[in-house]
Amino acid sequence: MRLTRLTHHYISLLPQLLRSRAAKIFLASLCLWLLIFEYCRFQLWRDPHSAFFNDRNVYDLKYSLYRERESRHFISRHNSPSDPPESVKSGPDPLVCAAFVTVRRGQDDYFDPSIGSLLHGLDTQERQALYVSVLFADTDPTRHPSWGQKWMDRLVDDAGSYRNVSQESLDHLRGLETERNFYEKGIFDYTYALEACQQTNAPYTIVFEDDIIVATGWMARTVKGLSEIYHTTQTNMNSWVYLRLFYTETALGWESSDFAYRNMPLIFFLNMLLVSACLFLLRRGRFAPYLDYASMSVICLVCVPAFTGLVYMMGKYTIMPLRGVVEMNKSGCCTQALVFPREQVDGVVQFLREKKAGQTDSLLEEYADHTGLTRYALAPPVLQHVGLKSSRDNLDINTQSTWAFWFEENDPGALRREHEKLLSDGDVLRSLEHDV
Repeated sequence: MRLTRLTHHYISLLPQLLRSRAAKIFLASLCLWLLIFEYCRFQLWRDPHSAFFNDRNVYDLKYSLYRERESRHFISRHNSPSDPPESVKSGPDPLVCAAFVTVRRGQDDYFDPSIGSLLHGLDTQERQALYVSVLFADTDPTRHPSWGQKWMDRLVDDAGSYRNVSQESLDHLRGLETERNFYEKGIFDYTYALEACQQTNAPYTIVFEDDIIVATGWMARTVKGLSEIYHTTQTNMNSWVYLRLFYTETALGWESSDFAYRNMPLIFFLNMLLVSACLFLLRRGRFAPYLDYASMSVICLVCVPAFTGLVYMMGKYTIMPLRGVVEMNKSGCCTQALVFPREQVDGVVQFLREKKAGQTDSLLEEYADHTGLTRYALAPPVLQHVGLKSSRDNLDINTQSTWAFWFEENDPGALRREHEKLLSDGDVLRSLEHDV
């Protein structure tokens, strides 16, 4: 009987409790928290370090597929047997030498859309400032499906296999191919491409991999980024080693080096303390009738921790996205597209040849650490790594993690408008004319 009376007593108090200001604050905050949670679930599923990450469709091509269609159409028009569109090639004094190292792949062939997306959409001035060099890195280049195609002669400034290589070196390369020793052959090919671009006297060299899709406006954005680096480092032109045009958000999550992550309990406490102080100050004024102690307790002990936790759940890259030219002396991944200033190429080549074999990206990071040179990245990335099957026997899990998760959300119209705007930018125009 007593238990029944107590139950009825508490049930009778429930309407009164729900009418209290503290309960109303709690319910309103709960509704707002759930609303934000659902918004994040639908908007932040691409962030690999967000609590809302969903990998079910994250590798689906969206913008890349649109760009690939444009690129294949562009290539096919220039590969027609007769009356191809008039093509523009590099001028005598290029600003950038773009080097591609390509090999025959057993399954998918990404090379044609890689070159097509690089060139499609460039205006005349951009194309004349760009020298495109292609190394067919098979010792028998005729095995490559793009070897000897008409569009190569019509669109690319220089394409060929190993030139000025001794018979002994060529035999050694054949042996590396047979042994599938990609660590040594990859270093040889990378340095070969760098040296080929040095011969053009271009101030900058970009080495691209052959399984990428490049966004509209990439050249103007890259030139703008290089201009920013130039103005930042003109007192010390030899202070940086490369500008990264591709990175993956996989390596940009919360780390122990981040103050807010390392001191998470402190952040929660400080937020609660700050809000408490603000509420007590408000309570001393005209808001006193609205801030009873129960309401303040709900706000400080429930609402503030809940919303603070929600911010952490969003992920570091969502809260602090990278934009423009940023230093990336760690967390940079892979060699899909790196821009080297001419002054650094000889040192990079010498270091790689001394090492002779290894992972190119790791060795470049080792070189930068050893020399104390700064590494930059252009954010957001201007290209996607679409080669989810490695040509070097790499595991699928590794190739899939080499992915720009937000790249597929690019809007073609917005990129075209940005491109047009950059083409009228003073820094971009002066750089394309070498007036820097």
